[in-house]
Formats: sequence, structure tokens, C-alpha cells
Amino acid sequence: MQPRFAALLSRFGATAPEAGLDAAGTALLAAYSTPKRFYHTAAHLADVMEKLDWAKTALQDTGELDMMTPREAARMFDVIELALWYHDAVYDATLKDNEAKSRDWFLKDAKIFGLAEDLQRDVAALIDLTAHHKKAATLPERILTDCDLAILGAAPADFAVYDANIRKEYAHVPAAAYKTGRYNVLQGFLNQPQVFKTGAFRNKYEAAARANLSATPKPAVLRLRDWLIKPKR
Repeated sequence: MQPRFAALLSRFGATAPEAGLDAAGTALLAAYSTPKRFYHTAAHLADVMEKLDWAKTALQDTGELDMMTPREAARMFDVIELALWYHDAVYDATLKDNEAKSRDWFLKDAKIFGLAEDLQRDVAALIDLTAHHKKAATLPERILTDCDLAILGAAPADFAVYDANIRKEYAHVPAAAYKTGRYNVLQGFLNQPQVFKTGAFRNKYEAAARANLSATPKPAVLRLRDWLIKPKR
């Protein structure tokens, strides 16, 4: 992973010495390995990179890159990749500003690397977007969120592991409150007309995601509420 990070920054013309790029990559990978991370780990980072690499071909096959030149598409994917590297750099389930802190980490490094201001702006905006996946509108935004949420369309056993690991990250939340909150989050995705924002990801993951989300059991408190407010015959 670290050579990939250094190569990406080199493509963007980073002016920092190679040792500095390696140190930045090491620091990032160390962050993804901090205690209390069970899902948002280096394995998640590797997975979203794998999804991004797959998308480069899949989006061509669906025609979603037809309006872009190869050079434009290559830069777009590099911008998305850089955002993905930093999108969970800071992760603490007890806090609500992880995305903002991750963005600030990127901007601090970007200045050291000597990255162009327009690149800094574009990447920072994508990192911020990971706090509000449903707002994805542009093609880069939609690709990034689909890569990040592809786990929703994983095989049932893998989805179950993901779900259990999220629970571990929220171990500080009482069981009843967690079940209700988690159910509402997952149902929020299910209630959208489409879970995934690009045709390529929908083709591969939409049906599985809807099956996984539909199988999430409703908490007892919500089942009771439904019973209390059901229409009387």
C-alpha cells in the first residue's frame, strides 16, 4: 500500500523528498491500525482501493466515462484515490467530526507535499462528502461514495462480519439505543430509490445490498411503536 501512496503523490507532482512521502504513508497506515478500529481499518482502505481499481473498467463498460478524455478520467480517479486514502484517517466513533479532522490532516500534508491548490480543494471536498453520502451528485462524488459503501452489497457472511465490527466500534453505546440507531441508518439507505449512485456499482451490488439491508431485524422498540400506531379496523 505504501508504494501506491507514494506513486500517487508523485503523479500529482509532489515536491517533498521520497523519504517524506514514505513517512506520510506510514503515518496514514498507522492511523488505520489504531485501537478501537474493527471495520475502519487498513483492510477497509485496501478494499475501497480494490473497488476503485475495478470501477475504472466497469464505468467504461457502462458508458459513464464517455464524456471524458482518458486524461481527464485518469486525473479524476487519482483525485478520488487521494481522498480515499485520507477519508478515515481520523476515526473515533465517540466523535462527530472525524471527516473534518481527516480533511484537515490531508490539507496539512498537502501543503508539505506542495500540491496544487485546486487539487487540495477537490480532494478536501470529497473527504467532507463522506459525512453525507446521500448528497453525492457529481461523478467523482458518486464513484467515491459507491466505493465506500460497496460493503453493503457484500456476500451475506461478509456483510454480517462488517455489521458486527461496526457494533464493536460503537461498544460505548447501550445495546437498545445502538440497535435502533443502526437500524435507522441502514433503512435510510434502503429507503433511497437506489443505494448506489453509478450504474456500474448498481449492476454489481444493488440487489445484494437491498437483500442485506432488508434482512436487518427491526428493534423491539420500533416493532412496539408500529403496533401501537397501527390503524384500528
